[in-house]
Amino acid sequence: MPGRDASETNCRGKMRQHYIRINSVADIDTSRITLRSIENRYVDTDGRRFATRFNLRTHRIEIVPIALGKEEALLARRILAAAGTGDDKMNADNRAQRRVHPMPMKLPPWVAELNIEPDMRDSELHGFLVNAEREIQRNGERYRGLIQSLKMSSVLEEMKDGNQHDAVLGLTNSYERDIQAHASRVQAMVVEFLRFPKPLASYLGQIDRNCKKYVEKLEMDKQKKYCMVYLLASEMFSVFKGCKELMEMIEKFTAGASPERLNYDRKGAFESAMQTLKYLKEALDEDIAKFMGVMAAADVI
Repeated sequence: MPGRDASETNCRGKMRQHYIRINSVADIDTSRITLRSIENRYVDTDGRRFATRFNLRTHRIEIVPIALGKEEALLARRILAAAGTGDDKMNADNRAQRRVHPMPMKLPPWVAELNIEPDMRDSELHGFLVNAEREIQRNGERYRGLIQSLKMSSVLEEMKDGNQHDAVLGLTNSYERDIQAHASRVQAMVVEFLRFPKPLASYLGQIDRNCKKYVEKLEMDKQKKYCMVYLLASEMFSVFKGCKELMEMIEKFTAGASPERLNYDRKGAFESAMQTLKYLKEALDEDIAKFMGVMAAADVI
C-alpha cells in the first residue's frame, strides 16, 4: 500500500513472531505462562509491545516492554511508570526500569540480604499510615506478651548473658532500647503526618541534598509523599532490625529448653510464647515487604 515505509514493513514482519493481541498489559497472566508460551510476544491496542521472561534471581515470570527504537523506548518507560502504582506482577527489575530517581535510597545491608520483594498491593501512603498508627501499639503488646510468657514459663531462669544479667532482663532491655524507642518515634511521625503535617519546606529541609534536587521537580503532592516516606525509612528499618535481633536472641536462649519438664501452667506459657514467636517471624517479612512497597510507590527506592 502506498505511504508505508520500510520501518512499518519491518514492524509487520516482527509482528508475525508469536504476537498476541491484548487490551492492556494487565491481560497477561504470568501464573499461566509455561516454558512453551514464555517465548510469546504481546501487543496492546495502542501498538505497544511486551514480552515475558524468567528471572533467575527471583524465580518469577516478569513482563518487560519491547522497544524497537529510541522514541518507543521512552514511551515504554512512561508506560511502566504509569502502570507501577498497583501491579504486583512487576518485580524489582521492572521497577528499576521505570525509576527515574538518580539516587534511590540504598536499603540497609541486612534488608538486602533477605531478598524481599516490595509488596505493591497496598502501597498507598495514607492507608499505610492509618494502619501503622493502629499496629505499632499492638505489635508492642505482642513483644511484651512474648517476653512475659517466657518469664512465666521459667525456662530462662538459669540463663545468663555475657554481662551476667538474667535473660529476661536482657530481652526486656533489648525490646525497650532497640524496638520501643524507635517505634515511639515512628508513632510520633505518623500522628504528625496524618493530623498535624508541617509545611512542605520543613520536610524538604530534612532530606538529602541530592534527593531534594529531584524531589523539587515533582508535583506538590508527590513531593510531600516522598519526604514523608524518606523520613520514616530510618526509624522503620530500625524497628524491623530490633524485632529481628530480639527474635534471634529468643531462639538462641530457648534452643536448649526442655518444656516437657515443666508443669502444666509453665508448659502452656512456653507454648504460647513459641506460637507468638512464630507469628511475629512470619509477620516481620510481610511488614518489611509492605513498607518497601510504600517506598517503591513513592519512588524512594
